Parts: sequence; structure tokens; C-alpha cells
Amino acid sequence: MTPASSSNESEAASQLLYERLVLWAKEYWEGHYPDQSFVPLWATIECANRVAHHQVRPGRRLKGKSKFVGMEAMDCPVVVPISDFGTRGNQMVLTSGAGAYLFHFRDDIGREYDVVYACTYLGDNSRDLIAIALVPEERLESWASFELMCMRVVRPPIRRRRDVYIVGGSETFFEPAVDWEDVILPDALKSTLLDDMEAFFTRGVGIYRELKLPPFRKLLLAGIPGTGKTMLCAAMAKLAIDRKRVVVYVSGSDRDGASFEKIQRALMAVSAAKFPVLLIVEELDAYLQGDDKARILNVLDGIESPNNPRGALLLATTNYPEAIDERIAKRPGRLDRIFIVPPIQDEVQAEKMLKHYMGDHWSQDHSTVVPYLVNQPGAFVREVALHARMLAAHAHQTVVTPYMLNESVTSLLRQINSESDFLKQRKPISLSAAKVRDTNPFGWGT
Repeated sequence: MTPASSSNESEAASQLLYERLVLWAKEYWEGHYPDQSFVPLWATIECANRVAHHQVRPGRRLKGKSKFVGMEAMDCPVVVPISDFGTRGNQMVLTSGAGAYLFHFRDDIGREYDVVYACTYLGDNSRDLIAIALVPEERLESWASFELMCMRVVRPPIRRRRDVYIVGGSETFFEPAVDWEDVILPDALKSTLLDDMEAFFTRGVGIYRELKLPPFRKLLLAGIPGTGKTMLCAAMAKLAIDRKRVVVYVSGSDRDGASFEKIQRALMAVSAAKFPVLLIVEELDAYLQGDDKARILNVLDGIESPNNPRGALLLATTNYPEAIDERIAKRPGRLDRIFIVPPIQDEVQAEKMLKHYMGDHWSQDHSTVVPYLVNQPGAFVREVALHARMLAAHAHQTVVTPYMLNESVTSLLRQINSESDFLKQRKPISLSAAKVRDTNPFGWGT
């Protein structure tokens, strides 16, 4: 390797990725259109989406008295072409990804012009895409029209419907089935949470707008696993839909995991909606990794908050409030309210929950186990009831006896204690920055 080539490689490595994209595009432009000026622009990643390539057909008219003529893929040393895929309707299709393209246009008097475009991933540790474009300066209006056309094809405006829009995951919609009455938690908590949501959408949105603030309210549900945060989210989603609002759910269940790109896509959908929106993000702490934490802070601070005139309410959850940076949890305005979802508080709540999960198998004799359910999460009661009913099924009995229920409580407590002892004996291990966690307990989009 010569000193000159080594120096060139070192210089290239020190450049920011977008600089390398622009320099490549500029070199191509100057070699093919030396007499035509251009403007380097940040571009929308939707122009690289294969769905847009399929649906935005040649001949489509654009603002600025132009029409789209066609496109071709380009070789770019900075970009390795790769596509994601997913379902669209009942069909598996190619979707977003990295690539370089030459887009061809023609104006109303027959003059042709091109736009050089490149889109790629930020780095090995990020699934976020960036895109740049070199555009003739006098064609900015037509290019903006083309970008908007691609965006609308890839992410059509959300409309009011009876199910939840999913961002991420393999499915697009999910219909919530949890009724508000099925959520067994302290009445004061349920009442306060519901009042907060209703007060925001009925009166609060106007107050935000009077203060010239984006009407974006942020609530956090915090508590140990199994206390009912997911059920609360599902029930609030159903309530919101019943009250003619739109619900958007960010899913981390696919191979992209918990990425800010999904949050960004959801915020774009929220901003474009012509209806009030409930935005649900479960396991918020999973998204606060690396550079994404600063981006989340910008959203929560209001710099990049969705500005939906009808109002947007963020409902986030976490099992690990201690993992959320104090800048988020303690700074006023970043989170408007933090609701602690506790374990079972008393025997009245415990018996009510046990009755719910026992269903038609409930007998007053089962109340003997109720004292052992206090201070346990709701998921514990569900597993106790399920295991007891399975014991009856294995014994070919139609009645769950008190003995079976006691046996279920005892075995589950023994299992929890043995797992706790095992974890205490293990040596701590170093985890990578990417958390492996179920970020989609709803099962939405799976």
C-alpha cells in the first residue's frame, strides 16, 4: 500500500457517512451534468423503499410542472444494497433498505433532468437509515412533490378504524379485546389514569394550543413485571377506539428490535393524523440505548414532539424505572405523570382477581389461598388459577378443589424462590448494549 493510498483511506474513514455519500454523488454529477448546478439535500428514506418503487409509476405528475419518468439502480462504493421485507395486506413484499438510485424526470416542455439519490444505514450498531439527494436547484418543488408521493405510498395517512395501528412487527393492525372492567387494579389508580386521558383530550388540547405548545401529553406506567401494565394499555386502547380516537402501537418484536427509527415512524403517523391519537410504547427503557437516548429526550422535551392539532397522548411503560435516566424521570415536562402500578394491595383485590381467572370454576372454598396472593403481581394469580385448572384437567375432574389451588400456590412459590436462589448464586455477566427483552407483550404484530 502506498503512502498516498493509505492517506486517502484514513481521510475517508474520518469523514462522516453523509459526507461520503454527498462526495460520491457530487463526483457522479460533475461527470455527467457538468453544466448543471445542483443542491445537496437531506432526503426522505421512503424514496429507497421498494414499495414506493413498485407503486409510484412512471408518468405520475408532480408539482412544479414535471412528471416522473423512471429510475435505475446505481453502484455506489458507500452503499451496499439490501432490503427489508414484511407483509402488506396478504402479500410478503420487499420494503425499506439501503440503495443508490438515479431518478429521471421531465418537465412540461420536454426537458429531462435527474436526481442522484443514496440511502444507507448509519452504522453496524444502528438500523436507522439516512438519505441524501443532489437536485437541480430550480426543481426543488418537483422533488419535494415526488418525496411526498413516496412517503404517502409507504406510510399512508392513518384513518379512524376499530383496531390498532402497529409500527414494527409482521402485522399492520390488531384489535384490542380487553375491557376496562377486566382490569383489576386499585380503583383510585384506574380512575386517575382514565381521568387524565379524558381531561387531556376533552379540555387539555385547547390549553396546550392556547400556550402555543404542541398538544402532546406523556404518561408513564412503572412497576415490576406482571402487575398489569400491559392489560392497562390494552384496555385504554380499546377505550380510545370506542371514543373515536386513533391508537398507534410501537412494536419491538421484529428483528429490528427497539429502535428509534420505529419511534420516528410512529411520530410521523401521529403528526399526520387528522384525529386525536393514543400512542403506546411498551418497555420505554429498551429504546434508551446509545445515541437513541438523546433522540428520545428531544421528543420528550418538545423539540421533535408530534404536533397533532387534535392531540396526542403517549402511554409508555417500564419494568425498570431505575434504568430510565433521571433527566427523563425527574425533569418537569419530559414525562407529565408517572403512575406506579403496584402488586396486589389487599385481600379484596386478591379475591376479585382470583375470581376473574377462575371463571366458572370459582368456589368460595378457594378463598383460603387469598392471603398468599397479597403483594404478588397479577400475573402470579393468573398462573395460580391456570395451573390449578390444569391439575383438574389432568385428573379428569370438572371441579377445581381447594387442595389443587393450594398445591398450585405452593408449587409456584417454590419455583419463584428456587429461581431467585439460583440467580443469587450466579456470577454477574456483562451484557451488551442491546437488551434482549420482550418489547411486545401484547403479542401485537407477531
